[in-house]
Amino acid sequence: MMRYSKTLELPSSLRLLTVAILAVLSLLLMSPTNALQVAVIGTTGNIARETVELLSKSGIQTRCLLRHDINSVDFTLKSPTSNSSSKEVAAYLNDLPNVEMIMGDITDKQSVNDLVQGCDAIMALQGPPKPNPITTLIPFLSDPSSKTHPYMISYIGIKNIIEAINAMNDTSGVKPHIIRVTGKGEDPFSIFSILINMLGNMAKGWNYEGETLLRKSGLDYTIIRPGLLNGDYQEQKKARMLKDNGISMKVSPVSYIQIAELCVDCLKYDNVRKSTLTVMNVDEFEGENEYGVLLKDVQSDSRYFPESLISEHRSGARLGGIVAFVLSGGFLKGISSFLGTFYMMMSR
Repeated sequence: MMRYSKTLELPSSLRLLTVAILAVLSLLLMSPTNALQVAVIGTTGNIARETVELLSKSGIQTRCLLRHDINSVDFTLKSPTSNSSSKEVAAYLNDLPNVEMIMGDITDKQSVNDLVQGCDAIMALQGPPKPNPITTLIPFLSDPSSKTHPYMISYIGIKNIIEAINAMNDTSGVKPHIIRVTGKGEDPFSIFSILINMLGNMAKGWNYEGETLLRKSGLDYTIIRPGLLNGDYQEQKKARMLKDNGISMKVSPVSYIQIAELCVDCLKYDNVRKSTLTVMNVDEFEGENEYGVLLKDVQSDSRYFPESLISEHRSGARLGGIVAFVLSGGFLKGISSFLGTFYMMMSR
């Protein structure tokens, strides 16, 4: 016996209702990050420019704090190069979809207040520029109140972000998630901390003090401590590994794009809030190809973090200065002795 199926035709009004319901469901099932608005600070830095591109490609509304006037910049390249100026990078990013530039400075409270309004997350990717080694080695030549000093960028800047968030007029009670990239700095007497503090106006020390402000703020934060940052895209192919609670790891190179990917991935996992992540690259069989696999198991900070290490960082820098002075004195003494012996030999 043959069976015939009968097609059930729905009334037009019911069909319209079905289409409307399906449309609403499709919106609800979209990636939750698509509805986010994210603020980025340090816009033209190596990590931030990669982060802004990723946010733009993901359809996330992105507001970038910018110190440079780009109205007069004529930038026609498809993407910035290593030789591109900060203004050219900013002009390129400004042309990306879903990106808005907000003129201001991290050291200015009003600029930060304007930036964070309506944002769901703050990418605090700012870092001080490389200083003149002469000014950083001679304390009275280094001005902590300068807008480019690590104290202003990494400490006062974070303080301004926290105060701006606390002052937000948001009736929902939900505060933005702060994602901050710093570096390993919990050991003030490591060779890396000593050298960077000596040659970088206490950059490691003020980075850590900024971390402390976040932990004490009561706000949601994710602190990312990467290894040796560089622009080598070959690093991108290596296995990724991270540890929560700020647990130390063997230092390795990590690319800017990897940290940018991690920053964006942190938006997808609520469990990374109030956590400190150490991030390195490892051998193929020791890590993962993407951060999401690692982030889903991250736990909030639970161990003790010293409230302040600035005194210890200063002591380490002074110790490094003494050692450098002694070694340079020995070197100069050796050169002097050699030249004296050489002169005597030539005078015979």
